[in-house]
Parts: sequence; structure tokens; C-alpha cells
Amino acid sequence: MFLLLLAACREDEPPRRVTAPAGPAPSVEGDDTAPVQEDSPTPTDDTGDDTPTETEPTEPTVDEVCWLGPRRDHSVCVPTVPWSASFGDDYEYPDPYGGSGQYAAPTRYVDLEAEDPLLEIAPNFVLEEYMAAWKGRWGVLQDHHVDDLQDLRDAIGGPLTITSGYRNPAYNAGVGGVTYSRHQYGDASDLDASGWSVEELGALCDAQGADYVGLYEDGHTHCDWRDTALDPAFYPSSFASLPAPAPVESARLQRAGQAWEAPALGFDEGEPLRRWVARDATGAVVASALGRSFVPPPEAVRFTVLVGGRIYLDQELGRR
Repeated sequence: MFLLLLAACREDEPPRRVTAPAGPAPSVEGDDTAPVQEDSPTPTDDTGDDTPTETEPTEPTVDEVCWLGPRRDHSVCVPTVPWSASFGDDYEYPDPYGGSGQYAAPTRYVDLEAEDPLLEIAPNFVLEEYMAAWKGRWGVLQDHHVDDLQDLRDAIGGPLTITSGYRNPAYNAGVGGVTYSRHQYGDASDLDASGWSVEELGALCDAQGADYVGLYEDGHTHCDWRDTALDPAFYPSSFASLPAPAPVESARLQRAGQAWEAPALGFDEGEPLRRWVARDATGAVVASALGRSFVPPPEAVRFTVLVGGRIYLDQELGRR
């Protein structure tokens, strides 16, 4: 696992800006989408009356995304291109989860083969830390999520590692991600920070307004902003920015000889972290542990387990 390259910016350099080329939005091979035409003059009737005729309002096409950048002025802009059937099966998204527009497939993408992997998308992050062409040519990184990541980095005051960022549906399936993993929508990251426990990093994500936080036993913290309004650079503004359906997660306690286990279902990113705490008759902590199973000491009269930082289970042992 690597530490982040800290992006420094000289004060005498102008802001770095990569803009979309003039004219129609860039196209990809096999994309037969017609370019956006300039608006025609306001129509008039045959009498010569210049009173505007009522027409359906049209929204301009957003054909670039502008990320925070090294100067925090959202001036690092790159083109987005419309989805095309030529993208192939790797980009076949499932139907929206629960009918929520928050889980609709992106309609525009960044061409990662056309962009510099070391493009500074924020003071402390470069493009390839979140998405790279070797995982799939087309990528999605919502502007607000770059702000989220930099806010977390600022709060930590040291390196923050993105262990997993954007995944197209095929790549997500290949690494064991669930069908509706938020990694496919450009607003989720698995994170690690040296000197910070998964619980501490999770609490920091909560403090930064994350919509979902999950803690996992392999040492990573998953944070996503699934209920935040979608970035129009990748999604039509007609998509309803409604809260996504709540995740369906469950856990229960069961005996395994002298030990207790807490099997769980519905966690997006792997096996959830389990923190066990046992207390005696006075309420004092007599044992604590991390792991999939736990053996309470003889003096314990009850214990609790927190599963994935999300489900809290409590068990009385019937001891005096």
C-alpha cells in the first residue's frame, strides 16, 4: 500500500486548467450521438409579430467536469464524453436500485486514456489515485467527492490512501463488489491513513458528512456520499436527487463452543470489522477484542459487539 504523493503548487504559477476543445463535445469510436447545435433564433409567426413563441425549455449540455485542483478553485477541467455502445459490456450498469435516480447509470465519462494520470485534481491527490485506465478506459469522479477527499486529508493532516476508487461494473464484479456498490458511481472511496484506526477514520468521515460509512476487518474504511446531488458533468439534471434506499444489513449472535460469533450479511465491501467488549457485574470492562469470534472471560456477565461500525448487538450471559 502506498503513501500519497503530496501535490505542491508554486505561488508564481498560474492555475492549471485543461478545457474541453471548442465546438462539439468529443466523441468516441462507434458513437453516433449528434453534436449539440447552437440554439436557433426565437421563432416568429407569419405575421411578422416578434412576440416569442412558447417552447419547451432546453438545458445546455455539460460537457466537462471541473475538479478542485491544486489551488482549490475548481479550475482543473477535463472533457466528458457521452456513453456509447462501443464501451462494451464492462459498462453495463444494473437497473437503478429501488428506482432511485441516485443509482442510475452515468451518461457521460472521462476518457482516462486521454488524460494525464498525474493530473492534480486536488492539492493532495492526482487522478490515478482514484481511477486509472488499466481498470477501464472510461471513468467517473464526481466533483463533490474530490472536495470530500481533500476535506478528509486536511482534517487528518497527513497522507490519506485511496485503496479503491472508481470501478466500472465489470471490474467491480471482478473484485467481489456487490451489485450496487457506490464505487461504480464516482462518489465512494475505500480509505486508509497511517496512525488512524478504521473506527477513527470512520468517525472522521461521519464528521465530514458522509452518507454511509462501513468498517472492514482487512483494515480499510469505506466512505461514500450516496445521497449527495449527482454531478451534472456525468448525470442528467433530470435525475431525481433523492436519498438512495437504505442498505439492507443484518447481523446476529450465535454460539460456537465456548466462543461467540456474529455472522453478518449485506455489507458492501467485504467482511465487516467486529469489536467485542465484555463487562463484569459492576459494569467494568474486563476484555475487548477484534475478530470474527470472541470468548468472554469467566468474570464477564455480558458482552457487546459492534459489527462494521453499524450494527450493535448485546448479550447477557446469565452469570452472577
